[in-house]
Amino acid sequence: MNNWQHSFNNARPLDEHLHKPYLQYDGIEKHLTKFIFDDHANLVWTGDTYGCVSSYDVNFQPYVRQRAHIGGSPVKDLMSHSSGVLSLSSDSLHLQDRRGTTLLNLTNIDIAAFNDLQTMCYMSADQTSKVYCAGTDIGTGLSLIDLQRGTLETNIPYFSKVNFIKSSKKLAAIGKLSGSIDLFDPGSNQVIKSFISHSSCITSMDIQDYTLVTTGQSNGFYNTFADPFVNVYDLRTMRQLPPISFSKSTSMGTVGADFVQLHPVLPTIVMIASSSGAFDFVDMANPSLRTQFANPGNGIKCIRLSSNGDHLGVLESNDMFSTWKRPNSSVNFTNMPELLTYPSYPNDGPLANISIDDYNYPLSTVGMPYYQEKLLSTWSTVIFRSPGTVPRDIDKILTDLKNSKKSKKLVADGVNFYPYSVAKYGHKDALQPYISLRDKRYQRSTGSVPDDVLITKSVDGELPPAFKNLPLVVTKYATDSFDFESVNKTPYCGLDNDVDNPFTNALIQLYRFIPEISNFLISTLKHEHFESPLLTDMAYLFDMMRNTIDGICRTTNYQMSLNDVLEKNNLSLHTISESNMLQKINSLSLNDDGGKKQLSIQELNDFLLSELCEEEVKFIDQNFVLQHCYCCEFAVKTKGCMTYGQTSGSLYKPSITIGPNACTQKNGKVSYPHSILGYIEHGLKNSIVLNKKCEQCGIKENLEEDISIQELPPILSLSLEFDDNAMKLAKTTKNWLPKEFYASIMKNKPLVRGSVNDIRTNTMIYKYELHGYIARISDPDRGDHYVTFSRIYNEESKMFRWYLFNDYLVTEVDESIVYDLGKHWLKPEVVIYGDAEELRKPFNYLKDVEIDDSILYKDYFSAAIRESIQKEYELLTRNEAPRPGSLIAIDAEFVTLKNEKYDIDCRGAKTVVQSKVSALARISVVRGNEEQFGVPFIDDYIIIEKNIDDYLTKFSGILPGDLDPKTSNKHLVPRNVAYRKIWLLMQLGCTFIGHGLQNDFKHINISVPKEQIRDTAVYFLQGKRYLSLRYLAYVLLDINVQEGNHDSIEDAYTALVLYKKYLELKSNGMMDQVLNKLYEEGRTTNYKVPLKL
Repeated sequence: MNNWQHSFNNARPLDEHLHKPYLQYDGIEKHLTKFIFDDHANLVWTGDTYGCVSSYDVNFQPYVRQRAHIGGSPVKDLMSHSSGVLSLSSDSLHLQDRRGTTLLNLTNIDIAAFNDLQTMCYMSADQTSKVYCAGTDIGTGLSLIDLQRGTLETNIPYFSKVNFIKSSKKLAAIGKLSGSIDLFDPGSNQVIKSFISHSSCITSMDIQDYTLVTTGQSNGFYNTFADPFVNVYDLRTMRQLPPISFSKSTSMGTVGADFVQLHPVLPTIVMIASSSGAFDFVDMANPSLRTQFANPGNGIKCIRLSSNGDHLGVLESNDMFSTWKRPNSSVNFTNMPELLTYPSYPNDGPLANISIDDYNYPLSTVGMPYYQEKLLSTWSTVIFRSPGTVPRDIDKILTDLKNSKKSKKLVADGVNFYPYSVAKYGHKDALQPYISLRDKRYQRSTGSVPDDVLITKSVDGELPPAFKNLPLVVTKYATDSFDFESVNKTPYCGLDNDVDNPFTNALIQLYRFIPEISNFLISTLKHEHFESPLLTDMAYLFDMMRNTIDGICRTTNYQMSLNDVLEKNNLSLHTISESNMLQKINSLSLNDDGGKKQLSIQELNDFLLSELCEEEVKFIDQNFVLQHCYCCEFAVKTKGCMTYGQTSGSLYKPSITIGPNACTQKNGKVSYPHSILGYIEHGLKNSIVLNKKCEQCGIKENLEEDISIQELPPILSLSLEFDDNAMKLAKTTKNWLPKEFYASIMKNKPLVRGSVNDIRTNTMIYKYELHGYIARISDPDRGDHYVTFSRIYNEESKMFRWYLFNDYLVTEVDESIVYDLGKHWLKPEVVIYGDAEELRKPFNYLKDVEIDDSILYKDYFSAAIRESIQKEYELLTRNEAPRPGSLIAIDAEFVTLKNEKYDIDCRGAKTVVQSKVSALARISVVRGNEEQFGVPFIDDYIIIEKNIDDYLTKFSGILPGDLDPKTSNKHLVPRNVAYRKIWLLMQLGCTFIGHGLQNDFKHINISVPKEQIRDTAVYFLQGKRYLSLRYLAYVLLDINVQEGNHDSIEDAYTALVLYKKYLELKSNGMMDQVLNKLYEEGRTTNYKVPLKL
């Protein structure tokens, strides 16, 4: 290995892209971190502290550059791949082809174990489709990534900090930060041998065939120093060979070895280098045969040999790159390099003669001329080191615009100039605070939340964290791994914001704490009301939220019923944020709302209350409870034409709309009411002039409708539709939103006053207190959204407390924050006032109340398919009626209605804007008693008439047509029928047995008390790895299940038998021993059932 020569004419700085003027103030270190030679092409790949991966050709001209890792994460490791190059940062793994196209990108959002990664290697030298990733976080272990599937194949517990990992054909060597080495067997996922290599740490390592070499550092008195030798290990005999000294007896003195690499072609030759610039080629068979060299220039940061052994690349500490090569060696970096692809230049032929005066010819069609010469803009910064041009001064005409005549003309035309508000927009010269994307991704992947998330007080007029638009809870384990207790320390549950339109959550949280409304809705559950899906689904939701303490509930079923009702009325919900990416996606979709009226939250409030009243009158025994609860009764008199006089009638309005029409004009000036009371009084009396035909004579003329109040309800719902001027006055007026007021009716005219002494009448006087309101929050970072303030009465303390509901965030707030409307980011839009005594009523529960459970003992058929169904169950009888503690096993199957939708920005950052939408497709419940053990008594298929993107047949067993009433031969029922059966079994106190019940209950949209759940997935859990039902049945029960498509009856029965096995092992004291054996043997087969031959 003599005659290596340094190429002095090709030294080049490879960090030019890091010294752009716009990058000089971001506070990030700017240097290269790693380089490698491509094993399949004439390219050199580099990684830097910005997460960029760049490639250069043999002349070291830039070929490709891509931002592979976002969030300012430096590139930790690079590895050549047959498809391109693999790069690793502390929290992501990226695979791109040689043209710069991303093939795979995995972050800690996808794989939670990606944290503080340092190194990677292939599973073996022959198996490059799987990669080991490791780092210094001892809690994440070793992650084995399948590059073809783009998923985590397995996570291997390993409780040491890893600095390097290299693999050969049989073994992988793990270099620990402590200085020792573990030999790891990929077949058994076990450490088979350990060596103590260096006393401090390992700085470099390489492995080839059965030879392993390492360099490292040792501890001195005050610091560490590089060891002047290289440790050598023979992996066949599993022992250490005599070490090889470095730079022995040279003019440079004794220096330590920092880098080592085995020659890729000559197996006995090793290259050893020091960061000072010295490097040796040593024959391990005869260490006295060595050739010593010194690299001119600065110290060495990284040094590598090309795959054909003809080139040695040196990356210096100042990011200058140069190469060494031997005389008459090939110019290629590899023996059989692939051809690099470049843009092709089409020949469009000569252009037609176009007149210079032809303005109809677009200049963009001319195009740019093709050239072969090098442009000045691509010359190296070694020649041109200009930082850029100085920005132009602002035109004086713009600075003087406000005082010019043109400005006065604009003011006269209605274009006003407003002073810049520092309180609203912040200081003009203030920079946006730096937000670490890495920290944000780690928080979302692990389910952690910031410490200040519950702060509700505003500082310097800024939006407090508790009011901000919360992100979707999308982690590796969905909502199961999210720490909801950190965002809700109250006894009231929050709502998941993973819904079609989250602002409907605000209405739910507003009305659920009104006793009369909540008590009536829940009382309807005592009987079957399958014809009123919106009312009953809202009642089920209120019941679930009332029984769920400090947790989270999903509104899936309620949202589906609401969407169905809106669809029937040709309506849709308005998206309040113009920056909402989901709205943009839907506008480009073929399933757009085209032609549908979009409802604001005020209109939805009125529509929802009206629809509940209508369903109550039609289906709930002709009751008018809700109508008397929140509907104002008006008398309407219509003055017709002169011939027929006038007509009269009654009108019930569930919500009063108040807006700027309450203002008055005097002397050309507009006067607005100084509190909400003036708007309420105006909203309760109206006189409308309509230009329409008289119903009696048919003549089209102006008809006057006089609307007068007849009766005030206990609950007064107000929809605020204010313009900017009215809202500005409300924000600057003290006590604009009063805590209480008094109202009465005198001569069909409303009287609304702040004090009872201001009302002089003999009629009934109502006292109203503020129950709560929905506020629109302007979040400049994440878009507008709605929050709810609710005033809740505590029966124990006999006091009211204010709470803020922001989707799944719930916290108690001070009363001063509720009544302070002066914040620029807050705007009330729906306000509820309630009768003082009504709001103090207790909440009723369904305990000890007789409930109609007849649906459990009879069939419910849909679409007249009684004779053709395939019945696989046996109905319950009254003799075996469920009782508290009755064992039942359940399994549910689902289909996908909509797949996930993402927003991918220009940097490749992926944000979930709509999670996957699933729907319940089948529920099976089997008996757990001894008489008819394992016999199913419920096997319901759910009718789904919407479009289904994926039936998931392999996992659900559902085939196309099984859920369609026109073609199915299954026992089809509506969703609310199947739901009531499960709800009744929960109310009767049954104990539910299943495997992965948390996921089943989540999609069924029901909250079952923990004391009624027996989940075999949790009972046979060790660590974080859940074992599949099929694997447990094969190992513990010696049966094969799920060999074809899944069957919910079979899965429920298997879970039941598995639970019995768990009780047997627990009683014998063998549970821990069996569990350890399950995981030890499972690691060898990756916890999978062997395939049949």
